[in-house]
Amino acid sequence: MNWNWKSPLQWKVSLLFAVLLAGGLWAVWEGKGPQGDFPGALFLIVLLAFAAIIWIALERLLIQPLNEMTGVVEKFTEGLFNWRVRLGIRRDELGRLGNELNRMAQAVGEKVDRLVKNLAETEALLGGMEEGVLILDLNGRIKNINRSMGVILPQTYPTDVGKHYLEVFRDPELNDLIQATLADKKGYRRSIAPLGQPGRTFQVQSSLVQYTENGAEGVIVVFHDVTDLKRLERVRQDFVANVSHELRTPLTAIKGYVEALRDGGLQDPVQAEQFLRVIQRHSERMDKIVSDLLLLSEMESADRILQIETVHIPELIRAAVETLRPLAVGKKQNLKVEDLEGLPTLRADGQKLHQVMINLLNNAISYTPEEGSITVEARPVSEGVEVSVMDNGIGIPPADLPRIFERFYRVDKGRSRELGGTGLGLSIVKHIVEAHGGQVRVESKPGKGSRFTFFLPR
Repeated sequence: MNWNWKSPLQWKVSLLFAVLLAGGLWAVWEGKGPQGDFPGALFLIVLLAFAAIIWIALERLLIQPLNEMTGVVEKFTEGLFNWRVRLGIRRDELGRLGNELNRMAQAVGEKVDRLVKNLAETEALLGGMEEGVLILDLNGRIKNINRSMGVILPQTYPTDVGKHYLEVFRDPELNDLIQATLADKKGYRRSIAPLGQPGRTFQVQSSLVQYTENGAEGVIVVFHDVTDLKRLERVRQDFVANVSHELRTPLTAIKGYVEALRDGGLQDPVQAEQFLRVIQRHSERMDKIVSDLLLLSEMESADRILQIETVHIPELIRAAVETLRPLAVGKKQNLKVEDLEGLPTLRADGQKLHQVMINLLNNAISYTPEEGSITVEARPVSEGVEVSVMDNGIGIPPADLPRIFERFYRVDKGRSRELGGTGLGLSIVKHIVEAHGGQVRVESKPGKGSRFTFFLPR
């Protein structure tokens, strides 16, 4: 017999049994029990036996099943839906009630398991997203923040869940977006540059979300980092503008001299020859720009193909130096090559690396004054070879060094065009070296000269 002192039903049954017992005792005491064959004491014993049978029957048929169901329901309230009511085979109302409780526990348990699984998947999804995600209720209180939001808006923390968004965010643009979404009950999209992220731009999309479980509504705000896209867009716009400008200059000159020839310049052989030389020079400049653009486009392409062969670095350097030595001699410059012994051979695209040396040497010769000095040296390193081109020319200001390898970027735009440069040479150097798995760097001081060094792996 399982006695539960907290069961009101057991107390009521026990009280009924006590009343019945007291009534029997009182009847015997007063002499009102049955007369004849059954004396009062025997009547009392029969009465007690009958009451005990009733009490045991009530305990087994009613109290124990109810206690069993009460204990299981208490486990349900603790979230333990794997507990079941065990009443054996019963076809009465309590049996049906126990079966219904078991079916309810199974259904609720399965639903809770699904919710827990969905919650875990959602948390994993939010946590793994690069985009920042902010979820609020319709009162503006934060319900969830993923980890990326802590990077986008450094003032946010997981402990901010439950706070009003105005307590957490100090960005007017973001707060205006959230306020408009809450007020109008519809989504918005805006570009926002957060105060805590100078130089970065985010495409922020807000939308209204409805939860199917309880019909509640909320607001979800997603932050997409579009800084690189904005930068690429600016690069594209600058590229188009620079190409247009670079091609327009020689085209304008060619058009002008052609018109001059047609207007009578052909009648003067000396003047005609001079005009034709100008036209040829500008045509060659256009051809150089187009060739450099095609080479740069090839190196930037994901499916570029390098013609890999065995390359001897000393031969490569000497061939490039000898190609440009007449240009250096014309400016009375001292172009020398340091000792190149002990350099390993490489597997690389020899023609592309020759272009790298030509571009660096041409750049050094162009920006080094007459009677200046240009030196080429190379040395083996643990993973490959480092080649350097040094000059004592005009140098590069520190502010320009981070952008020196950008397409069409010039430190001195006027002088660069005067020298015939396209503004693509160093950018081509960077892309060719990186296509071989190497790196290029520059060290320079204004008025002291520059040193360009590129590394090539074995």
